[in-house]
Amino acid sequence: MNSLIREYAVNMPQMAMGGLSELWLFKELGDLHWALITDGLGQKSSQLADANGDRLYPTFTRIQFRATVPLSGFAENDLLKAGGTIERFGSTYFFTNWSFVGDSGIISARLMSTFTKRSSKNSNTGLLKGAPVIPVACTITQLTEQPGFAVAFRQNRTANERNADFSTEYVLNPPTDINGVRLLYFAAYPLIADTCEARAQANPINWHMERSVIARDIFYSANCDLHDRIIYRRHGGNNNQVEATLSRASDGEMMAFVATDYGPVVI
Repeated sequence: MNSLIREYAVNMPQMAMGGLSELWLFKELGDLHWALITDGLGQKSSQLADANGDRLYPTFTRIQFRATVPLSGFAENDLLKAGGTIERFGSTYFFTNWSFVGDSGIISARLMSTFTKRSSKNSNTGLLKGAPVIPVACTITQLTEQPGFAVAFRQNRTANERNADFSTEYVLNPPTDINGVRLLYFAAYPLIADTCEARAQANPINWHMERSVIARDIFYSANCDLHDRIIYRRHGGNNNQVEATLSRASDGEMMAFVATDYGPVVI
């Protein structure tokens, strides 16, 4: 299977603050992405391993989406039809492209992932690069050159060197921020960024209620331990566009660059 189609009704599990939940969207995109990878490799996610038999963990390196309307514009009982395809570059980089077509708008998304393995059972900061064994029967389309989507990821690694006009510290909330293999959940990064950005506003509650995400681009570069803290830095922007980084408080390592476009809440 090189493609996948799913259909959804936007009901309470898919909703937040009166519109489509971005947290749900990220979780669902992740599940769709891994479904295409594991199907193409012919293995369950818990069985993925490298040539030495070491367990591999799927690791997102970039997720980008843009909607034709703010997420608040997707209303209760709207129907969404998601369709996507997958490609790979070697055995390291996997890419999927998605389109969510709904009654109220369209969401286009692109995801890129690699694989990592632990160097220590007790630490998330020493993750090592890994690669699965590609079976002869793998049906995932192989690219002959690395796409610009991946090249831009490497070029973005210096984002934390820019000046910040606001910073704050975030304490992890394990029940919502940590995933099933005890890594910081990729879907928590945008929620952490918005939580921190709201602190820069005169009225955080009003800020949340008046704005809705219309596009997000996240470059993931590191994880962190459960007892670490995250430093959020805003590197410029305005009420509608914000660029920020998330870094580990323990050593200053940049974990992610987050670019967000906000639109007005659709009532």
